[in-house]
Amino acid sequence: MIRKLFLFLPSIILQGILHLRHFLFDNGVLRSQKSPVKTIVIGNLAIGGAGKTPFADMLIHALKEQFELGFVSRGYGRLTQGPQAITRDSNASAIGDEPLLIHQHHPDIPGFVAEKRNEGIQRLIQNFSNINLIVLDDALQHRALQGDVNILISKFDQPFYSDSLWPMGHLRDLKSRAKCVQAIAITNSPADLSEQDKRQVIERIRTITAAPVFFFHTESLPIQPLHPNLKTPKHWGVFCGIAHPQPFFSSVLKNYNILEKVAYADHQWLGEKEAQFLRSKLVTFGGQIEAWMTTEKDAMRIAHLESWKDIPIFYLPIITKINDADKEAWKLWLKKNI
Repeated sequence: MIRKLFLFLPSIILQGILHLRHFLFDNGVLRSQKSPVKTIVIGNLAIGGAGKTPFADMLIHALKEQFELGFVSRGYGRLTQGPQAITRDSNASAIGDEPLLIHQHHPDIPGFVAEKRNEGIQRLIQNFSNINLIVLDDALQHRALQGDVNILISKFDQPFYSDSLWPMGHLRDLKSRAKCVQAIAITNSPADLSEQDKRQVIERIRTITAAPVFFFHTESLPIQPLHPNLKTPKHWGVFCGIAHPQPFFSSVLKNYNILEKVAYADHQWLGEKEAQFLRSKLVTFGGQIEAWMTTEKDAMRIAHLESWKDIPIFYLPIITKINDADKEAWKLWLKKNI
């Protein structure tokens, strides 16, 4: 009871702050501006991973043949400040692991990272005047930008409508913000989701917003070596620094002989101390592990670090795909709204 009270009070305070913040933006006291180039804003209401980056990756892949795309992100976890161009020489320290992952998948798409997204957009347009559509990763809470098309991402197993504000729950913004989006993407849903389960989710969302709802699932691709000339081992360790590590651990445990699991904090900087610990578990240092496996996002964070280059590391790429039952409706929505 006492613990709930300690959690409830900060939640109430946060709720009041958020209501005031949105009131100030909605009534023009705080300024919100539109981009001169059409924008697609991707975001979630919860703290931590909802699958925004794989979703942005999928969206860019679907649109880049039709539009001159640009990409803007905050660059969470980077060690730099201010607008930074995303280039072939960029690393996670300069731009953050998520923008680097997007750039690795789409090196032909120009991008910037910036705390103030409007500054990032301005710099992007100044350098690439042909751009006619900009995708923004994790900018739904950035009220200084008034997005043209807003997509809310919510996890199937942790939907926003049944969650609470932090610290009672995982929400960092009000559920009512769902009224301001043009579509809701339910990620990490079963690929074979039944119509009954789908209907139940949509009915709950309809109590908040009439925005169309689409269901997406995640698929794993073959593992990849972080550095060349690595042989696939039989005995693995697995580590990651993401918001929700358990689904990743569960997926690799089904297919690989995992001897040890290590979970770091989301976006934690992985330096020499962490490298030395993982190195100590290898067979060559008296341990039982032949190589380590991690997520692609974590791999982006350490690929350029010299202290990690002697550790055999593989990463598991994942992709987001629209569920078969929603494919045609999703195509029509994109055609109408983008």
